[in-house]
Formats: sequence, structure tokens, C-alpha cells
Amino acid sequence: MIKRWLIALVAHALACFLFLVLNDIGVDYYRQVYGGFTARGVASGAIVWLVFDVMVIFSLVIACVPRLKHKLMLNAALVALIIYWLMPQHPVRTMFFSPLAGGLTFLAIMIAHWLGRLHVLKKEQS
Repeated sequence: MIKRWLIALVAHALACFLFLVLNDIGVDYYRQVYGGFTARGVASGAIVWLVFDVMVIFSLVIACVPRLKHKLMLNAALVALIIYWLMPQHPVRTMFFSPLAGGLTFLAIMIAHWLGRLHVLKKEQS
């Protein structure tokens, strides 16, 4: 059971790292296509760290939850929370951060689930 939790923690840590990398790639792309953020009166930075911190907290909780169904419900709650926070004032950020955070967390859940089942199958065969 401890190995499954370690697998889940590593998968979610990788997802959090990828969030930061993909955010930087997305910001560079936005700047190339639309120009700088300050040209439109947008201050970037604080919302990124808010979403990242919430994603890290949810990922830690999700990694410790044993049932796949509950993990997926927590991931849906993460996406809903990001949409609730950002949608009225920041629709573009909502369209970027909710699939990014939710998608990476979902990917981490699926990878951890698959690796955990693979580990259990190997253990049963031995």
C-alpha cells in the first residue's frame, strides 16, 4: 500500500511540475500571438500561484485517497473551484487554467492507478 501512495505522490508531483512548465509555454505563446499582458491592463502572476497552490493541495489529498471514484470527484471539484474563482473576471485564464490543472491531475490519477494495478498484478504473479 505504501508503494501505491509513493507512486501516486510521484505522479502528482510530476503533474505539478508540468503545470509550471506548460504555464510558461502558454504565456510565451500568448505573448507571441497577442502581445504583452500589460498592453491589455492584465497583471499576471498572482492567479498562477493561487491555482498552483490549490492544485498542489488537491494533488496531495487525491494521492492519499484510496478509491478511484473519489479521486475523480475531487478532480472535478478542483476544476469547478478554478472555474468559480476565475470565470466572472478572467474568462481567458479560466479556459487555460481549468483544463490545464484538471487535465494534468486527471493524467496523474490515471498513471498512478495504472502503475498501481501493474504493481499489484506483478505481486500476485510472484
